Amino acid sequence: MFSDQFVALALCVLSVLAAPSPLVPVTKTKDAIAGRYIVTFKDNVAQSDGVSSVTSGISLQSKITHEWNIINGFAGAFTDADLEVLRSNPNVESIQEDGRARTQATITQ
Repeated sequence: MFSDQFVALALCVLSVLAAPSPLVPVTKTKDAIAGRYIVTFKDNVAQSDGVSSVTSGISLQSKITHEWNIINGFAGAFTDADLEVLRSNPNVESIQEDGRARTQATITQ
């Protein structure tokens, strides 16, 4: 039948393939809005498919608040537990804290 070496090699390969993928890091933002994040999908993921994969895994306490055509992603408000679900989603490329943007102009006469 199978040799012991073949079985050992097969078990090693399976353990590597079954290992969980690393969590996507959350990029920090100055003046972050607590619980709000901007999420982008990997290039090979269509936005509608990515949003479907995300919404099927999060609780009713979290919600997507914005979707754009200009970036392959969305923004939303998420609980800490749902943020971890997003971080482990294989379709997610990046997660960044949402924050306040300010403009400042200097006028001289």
